[in-house]
Amino acid sequence: MPDWLVTLGGISWRVLAIGAVAYFAFQLLRAVSVVAIAVAISLFLASVLWAPTRWLVDRGWRPLVAAFATMVGAFAVIVGIGLVVIPQLVSGFADLGGDLSSAADSVRRWLIVGPLGLSETQVDNYWSAAQERLRELAEEGFVPGATAVVEFITGTFLAVITSFFVIKDGRRMVRMLVDRLPEDTDHKVETAIRVGWESLSGYMAGIAVVGLVDAVAIGLGLWIVGVPLVVPLSILVFFGAFFPLVGAFASGLVAVAVAFVNGGITDALIILALITVIQQLEGDVVLPLVFGQTLKLHPLLVLLGVAGGGIAFGLVGAFLTVPIIAVVVSVGEALSEDPERSYFKLARGVSSS
Repeated sequence: MPDWLVTLGGISWRVLAIGAVAYFAFQLLRAVSVVAIAVAISLFLASVLWAPTRWLVDRGWRPLVAAFATMVGAFAVIVGIGLVVIPQLVSGFADLGGDLSSAADSVRRWLIVGPLGLSETQVDNYWSAAQERLRELAEEGFVPGATAVVEFITGTFLAVITSFFVIKDGRRMVRMLVDRLPEDTDHKVETAIRVGWESLSGYMAGIAVVGLVDAVAIGLGLWIVGVPLVVPLSILVFFGAFFPLVGAFASGLVAVAVAFVNGGITDALIILALITVIQQLEGDVVLPLVFGQTLKLHPLLVLLGVAGGGIAFGLVGAFLTVPIIAVVVSVGEALSEDPERSYFKLARGVSSS
């Protein structure tokens, strides 16, 4: 056989073997998705609560007491914010739903009487098909009925308990693991855990800062233009930041739709221009300042990650995928002998220089 065929055959069976392992690993995760997602979320929570817990421990608190106090404090903060914000959100999002419905009706009328000249039957058929598809996607992303409630409660309980033990015993567990590894492996594992944890903590803190900046800037613009529902729209923008690219686009469209319904095309165009400018500043100024180069990812990789995670595990998967990719890329670069020529470097994107 020619050399090229031998080489191609060797590559092919290796790719098939790796694909089979990846496929069965994915199916295993799907089978235990409640546990897998709970553990992933627990690491996110622990990365946020790690710093205050370490601060208390360094000042003489026992790890058990420090971890418990941090968890109770976080719960109290969440409940306090909820008591202040939720009543406003309930009334605000009720009005927001009405505005979005009015915006959808306006789009429907434009399709009929506008330059496209579609018939009412065609528009109704397209509209019904789109609504049915959205309903199917929603049902695919969430398990219906009582099973969803049970899985949500179970997952929340597992996430909270796991977070508690991570912030309480995380250092000791890592130390015990590293001490049991061979000498040629322990340093790499310790480096991987340290870099991965720093990347996750940096991502969670950074994306919260980015979301807060976007929410304040867009909320201020909405208030100046006179668009109603500033608080719920700003909160929607904040949470949209945790779904990079996709979340910003979706929350921006909602703000434009509300501006269109309440102020007409001029207000909608002003808000659209404002959101475009803020998103551009976010990409060119805010993200580099907050994340630097350590957590930078190419936009195409981010988009594919959000889409793939959403298809595989629903809304939670779309939220988890990008930070997991950031951690994997950071660890891969840290363990590479030549980070600048590592394949993981490709995930950062093409340099502008």
